[in-house]
Amino acid sequence: MGAANYASLVFGHHTSAHRLVHHVHAATPKDPATARGGEGFWAYLPRTWAGSFRAGLRAERQRHAGASWPAPYVGYIAGAVITLAIAFTLGNVSGVAGVIAMAVYAQIQLMLSDYVQHYGLERQMQSDGSREKMGPQHSWNAPHWHSSAMMLNAPRHSAHHTRPGQAFPQLELDAETMPMLPRSLPVMGMIALVPSLWRRVMDQRVAAWRKQRSVENSPLQPATP
Repeated sequence: MGAANYASLVFGHHTSAHRLVHHVHAATPKDPATARGGEGFWAYLPRTWAGSFRAGLRAERQRHAGASWPAPYVGYIAGAVITLAIAFTLGNVSGVAGVIAMAVYAQIQLMLSDYVQHYGLERQMQSDGSREKMGPQHSWNAPHWHSSAMMLNAPRHSAHHTRPGQAFPQLELDAETMPMLPRSLPVMGMIALVPSLWRRVMDQRVAAWRKQRSVENSPLQPATP
């Protein structure tokens, strides 16, 4: 049902990319959904959409014996085409335009959430050349009770990544180990739409979090430019 919902929003590949790429490579350059330090949202938007489509397709090809177009991606494309066909049947060009407008809005909301919750945080390289394990320090969180309740604790993003199988209402926060956003997730999403304002608000916090980690552990690698 989730895949069908995303496909109806012309965003079916998010089903594969989120599970097989984002949750595996989050906070590394291999994850298109992780926002680079200093990267504005409007530059991030096309990069993450195209990158997630390609990365999800590669992951599905590996799961389906190298098939050029694995069954999940065929389903995503078919779902989008069927949705647009139904919209045209019911409302002609206006119907299609309405569906596309809703799809664009929904996709921006999803990518904006990833942008805000992973901005500038990157897993350190270890002595053996591998990345450190995904931990609570690699996602931004919002402790604000009202918006968290409205979104079923989705802003408790560190806990979601460290325990992805846990139900959202059960996710918890730890201000000592989890980076915190200064405002609620919806407010930070609005700020992110203005890149210069976003950088004024967030870049100093990214730097402070990195400095804190460099004291506690080994120095962090610089963000991908």
